[in-house]
Amino acid sequence: MTPQQQSPRQQGPRYLTNTEPALRHGWHPVARSRDVTDEPTAVGLLGQAWVIARLDDRIAAFEDRCPHRLVPLSAGRIEGAELVCGYHGWRFGASGECTAVPSLGPGVPAPRKARATVPWAVAERYGLVWIAPREPFAELIDLPEHDGPEFDDIWLEVASTRAPAGLLADNFLDTAHFPFVHAATIGTEAGLVVPPYTVEADGDGFRVVMEQEVANPEDPGVAAGIRPLVQRRISTYVYRPPFMLRLRTEYPDAGITNTIFFCLQPESAGSTRIYTRLLRDDLGGDAARMAESAAFEQAILDEDLALQNRFALPGLPLRPEEEVSMRADAAGVALRRVLAAFVRRAEAPTRTPRSSPAGDVPSIAPA
Repeated sequence: MTPQQQSPRQQGPRYLTNTEPALRHGWHPVARSRDVTDEPTAVGLLGQAWVIARLDDRIAAFEDRCPHRLVPLSAGRIEGAELVCGYHGWRFGASGECTAVPSLGPGVPAPRKARATVPWAVAERYGLVWIAPREPFAELIDLPEHDGPEFDDIWLEVASTRAPAGLLADNFLDTAHFPFVHAATIGTEAGLVVPPYTVEADGDGFRVVMEQEVANPEDPGVAAGIRPLVQRRISTYVYRPPFMLRLRTEYPDAGITNTIFFCLQPESAGSTRIYTRLLRDDLGGDAARMAESAAFEQAILDEDLALQNRFALPGLPLRPEEEVSMRADAAGVALRRVLAAFVRRAEAPTRTPRSSPAGDVPSIAPA
């Protein structure tokens, strides 16, 4: 049966929106670790409200509503290993169990239904807090440079945009737009033609390696007249569904390695949060140069968002007939195929999800 003969249901959704139910089977960043303090933190994910908290230094997550009168649990407080509702003082442990209902009196157990809803798993890794609402189809992306002593790292401020997460992931993987969108930063005429490259399966996602000629104005050798502005760049993209990406760029002539950790939080139908971490081996711990590096990367991101915010699409197109793709779009085509398969897997009627025993919520320790 050809795609044209299939029903819309068989083909899957036309667009991958930020509230697509299948995305509940993914790992999603919801906050930077350093932004989660000793107070409950309200976050949004896939159009749903959540609250994250540190309970005795263990990260925990709950739907942001008390099962009693549905008041936001983010309006409560943390006491030791428990989140206390600010309305009637109900107490909840990390796995959602209600440990006390003050109005019942001392020693009276809470009703069995008095449980806060928790996700399949919560994790803290690579400076981010992650939530998987349901059993995830893919592992968390890794970040080898995280433990490399030669790398300095700095976070960009968390950005918010109305652009859908799928379009932002596609933009991150696209290099053909550099000469046009990034003419003021990294785009040059030398990058007009995108050389052929291959997309290779890698774990749950894929990997792309490509060579290009791009501007490298951050190389001190350019200002010193030792090296030209346009230099050879080897880019290695790693993607894990739904919205976890890593780009390692190497400039052989300058001896510079630069990694961008880029992860997206589909907050709601009209909002996506962007987490960007830079790791570089050429800054030598120089705080001023680290700040300059972050400012330059922010300028590149701002150029992207200026265009992405003008899209009128509700999400990333998933059906091939919606777009005309070129050879240079191989990474974007792979992204669409992986995400379309992700959605089909979630919709498969034979799927029987594993469930966690009551009171036993999986979690992943910080790395």
